Amino acid sequence: MRYLAVLTSFLALFGCKTNVQKLQISTIYTEPKRVLKEIPETGAIQTYVSRKEVTERLVPLIYMLYKDAETLKFRMQGNISSSGHAVHQLRKIRFERGEQKGNTITLRYYLEIKKYPGKQSADVKGYNYTKDEIYKIPNDVKLINIQLYEDRIDGIAATNPKLIAEQTFNFFAKI
Repeated sequence: MRYLAVLTSFLALFGCKTNVQKLQISTIYTEPKRVLKEIPETGAIQTYVSRKEVTERLVPLIYMLYKDAETLKFRMQGNISSSGHAVHQLRKIRFERGEQKGNTITLRYYLEIKKYPGKQSADVKGYNYTKDEIYKIPNDVKLINIQLYEDRIDGIAATNPKLIAEQTFNFFAKI
């Protein structure tokens, strides 16, 4: 009997679905590239190595994936730079509901970027991120303004978040 209760609680736990969407992070890689440069004073040709990005950087953007009468599904995407002795990692995307004024609501999302001590690989130039969100639209809201901020978390001093993407979705009925 006890095993049956444990088994049913596990099945109930695994059967649940949540609206929490996973944050997808991928690395922006580079590769060495040999470059020839002529020195004008001496006429000699010098060879040096630079780095060329192999992975495409995602542009900071917010766009709609799906919309019906009650829900809005949208995607936030972008990139952060991280290389050399400055290792920056994206910890999470924090949601703060903004104020509702009339039929307009503002949703604010903050990228929490933490700087860690250490050395980054020469092949890594940063990280791309994407996250899908589902928002239940209140009945009286016709305009949804979504803002994406970059918030650098440094232990010593708090910085002002920087707005990196903004998108407004208009749901007024068309006549």
